[in-house]
Amino acid sequence: MTKEKVRRMRVKKLDLSKIRYVLILLLGIALVIVSRLFIQERWAGVLVGLGAGLFGMSGAQLITQRVMQRNPGLQKKMSIEQSDERNVQINNYAKAKAFEFSTFIALPFFLTLVLADVALPIVLLSIAVYVVDYAVYLWFLNKKMKNS
Repeated sequence: MTKEKVRRMRVKKLDLSKIRYVLILLLGIALVIVSRLFIQERWAGVLVGLGAGLFGMSGAQLITQRVMQRNPGLQKKMSIEQSDERNVQINNYAKAKAFEFSTFIALPFFLTLVLADVALPIVLLSIAVYVVDYAVYLWFLNKKMKNS
């Protein structure tokens, strides 16, 4: 493959992701506008939050892509750092520590929900999310043990 073909493939990939982020940005703006039409504050707040989150995330991605496109040296450095084995290990270690920390936070959180007299379905949903988190952990642990 020639250098020109590789460059064209990168440009196509960049253009598709740019289009996707522009569409998400427009969706975020639309959600904020639609939220103004709702009378119920609960749904308006959810739509404003979701719209603002999508707007911010896609805007940040578009700015990042623009900076990377203008600075190929920085783009190469970031690509190397993301795939660097040491950085991947550090990232995995941080995720593991965050999971451990969440196990200590979850139980007081459930107790707080019960003491605050929150509706039972919400408490059960919170507990279900916690159990699913552990199920995924155990599934990956089992999978890794079999491969080792």
